[in-house]
Amino acid sequence: MTSTDDRIAPTEAGLTDRVTLLQNAMHRLGADVIRLQTQLTELAGDNHPQATESQGAPPFIFNMTPDAYRAELSALITWVNEFLLPVYLGASAVWCPVWWQHHEAVGRLHALRLSYTELTDTATAGPSGPGVWHRDHLDPTLARLTSPDGPFAECHARSGHVERSRAARG
Repeated sequence: MTSTDDRIAPTEAGLTDRVTLLQNAMHRLGADVIRLQTQLTELAGDNHPQATESQGAPPFIFNMTPDAYRAELSALITWVNEFLLPVYLGASAVWCPVWWQHHEAVGRLHALRLSYTELTDTATAGPSGPGVWHRDHLDPTLARLTSPDGPFAECHARSGHVERSRAARG
């Protein structure tokens, strides 16, 4: 009979990769939990985040009430994970699997989503609106988030989230 350590030692590199994949899966499940909790709250009638739509553009995410913030963050997580990442970034990109834990990323991605909503409607933004969104909003946002001194500099989709303090960024 072998000990657990003897069985793990020969495949330590493979085990590390599997642990990393499981951690990333856990983070994705965490995002799903946030989204589902928000949906349950909305269904229970405790939260009405759509009320701001009839009053014009929604406020910036950092200016929202805690309940509205949670609902908006849930929608932002869905937009980023289901649209932005698959369309504009590959699996090898410098990207944090729990990007919503980086406040800078939340702010920049929410601003990107607001501009996307405004500029990709060609009926109101004109035919050049989507091009303006790519040039003036998408490209600079992705460049900042994935830059060597950006919030994801030490994070990677495979290796996971690394918390960095403001002092460490310089």
